[in-house]
Formats: sequence, structure tokens, C-alpha cells
Amino acid sequence: MQNQIGAVLKIVGGTVIGLGLFLAIVAGSESESFVVFFSGFLVSLVVGMVLIGLSEIIRLLEVINGNIPKRHKKITMSSNDTLVDEPSQPISTKEEDDIRSFLQKYDVEIEKIIPTPKEDFFIIKTSARYFLIEMGGFTPKIINEDKWPEELAGWFQHYNQQ
Repeated sequence: MQNQIGAVLKIVGGTVIGLGLFLAIVAGSESESFVVFFSGFLVSLVVGMVLIGLSEIIRLLEVINGNIPKRHKKITMSSNDTLVDEPSQPISTKEEDDIRSFLQKYDVEIEKIIPTPKEDFFIIKTSARYFLIEMGGFTPKIINEDKWPEELAGWFQHYNQQ
């Protein structure tokens, strides 16, 4: 589907170039001057190409917009459903000790460690807030609540309602 404004700009740009050529020929022959012809045609060519270029920019922006994944609430809810019924991964004592020693460096007092269905992801409850910690990799990573993966955010909402 082509944008109507882009299509109109392309048509107007072509028309400006065509009319500019015609008027430049008429003006050049009337004045018997090549300079008048050339300058008139050059002006119409530049203006027409700018309009055609703008239509191409609009077309490319539409292509880019079509390639960006849409994040609608409906899609989010359906992706959250994939983990809602999944059981939590068991937490080993080593993982719990690793989490506690890692968070001690940041003076975080842990109220509860909540294992999630995703492996190596744990939700930490403190007196002030919740945050996610990822234990996979070489060092643990703290993930703030606004950066949680969608499926874990949905699972946690469901977990809190129980």
C-alpha cells in the first residue's frame, strides 16, 4: 500500500520537471538565449527532484514502520500466557547463596527470593520494591522493573494475584 501523499508528491515532482522543460524551451526560444533555457530548466529540475525525493523518504519511512514489531496490549497478554501456567524453576542453595552474597555488595536487604519459570531468573522482594536478577552468564545482572521481559512481567502479575 502506497501512501497517498507520497504518490501525489511524486506526480507533482514529475509534472514540475515536465512543465519546467516546456516553459524553458518556450522562454529560451523567445529570448534566443541558451542561458534562459538552461536556468529555467535547472530550477524546475531541482524543485521536481526535491519533491520526488520527499516522496521516496515517505515511502522508506512506511517500509521502516511496517518492519517495526507492534507492541499492543493484546500481543503482550498472549505472550504472557505462555509462562502463566508454568511452574517455577527450583532454586538451589548455591544459587540462593550467590544471590545473597551478590546483593550484599549493594546493601540490599532481601525479604524474599521468588524463583520464576525462566531458568536463571529470580525476582527479589525488598521492603521498598521488586527487581529481577539474572544469574546466567559470568556475573549476575540486576534488571529494573521497567526492563523486565514481557512474559516474566505477565507471570509475576499472575503470581501476585494468587
